[in-house]
Amino acid sequence: MKPVTDKSADLIQSRTKGGKGRLLDIGCGYGFFLQEMKYRGWKVEGIEISEIGRHYARDKWDIHVYSQPLENVGLETDSFDVVTLFYVIEHVNDPIGLLKEVKRILKPDGLIFLRWPHSTPIVRILGPFSKKLDLYHTPYHLYDFSPSTVEKMLIFCGFRDIETMILGNTKPSRRFNRWSSIIFGQLGEALCYLSGGHFLLPGISKTTLGIK
Repeated sequence: MKPVTDKSADLIQSRTKGGKGRLLDIGCGYGFFLQEMKYRGWKVEGIEISEIGRHYARDKWDIHVYSQPLENVGLETDSFDVVTLFYVIEHVNDPIGLLKEVKRILKPDGLIFLRWPHSTPIVRILGPFSKKLDLYHTPYHLYDFSPSTVEKMLIFCGFRDIETMILGNTKPSRRFNRWSSIIFGQLGEALCYLSGGHFLLPGISKTTLGIK
C-alpha cells in the first residue's frame, strides 16, 4: 500500500488549506497511513475494529484508534478536515449511511477521500476463470462500485466537487499480482492524465474525492 498512501498523503496536503489539519482514517488497519500523516504534522485518529491492527497502531505509533464502527463512536459534528477510507466502502452493510455520517463529522469544505476496488469489468472479461482469482474476495466484499455509482452516492449524501482518479497502485507480495498491479496501475494513470481525467481504465482501483 505504500505507493498509494504516499501519493494519497501528497494529494490530501495539496487539497487542504495550510496543508495540515485533523484527519480520521476509517478502517486504519495497522496505522501506516496515519503515521505518515502524523509525521507530516497532522492531528490524526483512526477507527479499526480489528484488535490486532488497533493495538499495533496504538502501541507502535501512539495513535488514538476507536474500536467501534463510525456510527457507534459518536464523534462531534464538523470536527475533521479530512476523512479517509482505504478499501472500506465495499465492506460495509450500509454505504449510504456511512457516507452521511462522514459528511456530518466533516467541517464545512472538508474533504472525503475514498479508495475502492473496481473488479466487475475484469470479472466480466474473464468469465468463469474469475472465480479462481476470487476478485470479489467473497464474502468480505459486499459491493463492487463503478465510478458513476460512487459519484451518485456522494451527490446523494450532499458532497460536491467530486473527482475520481487512479492515484497509484499497490504492490502485492505475489510476483504475478505485483507486476500486474504495477503495469495496469501505471497504464491507468497515464491514460487518465492524457485524457484530462476523462478516461478511467476499468478494472483497477480508483480514488474518489468529494467536498462537504
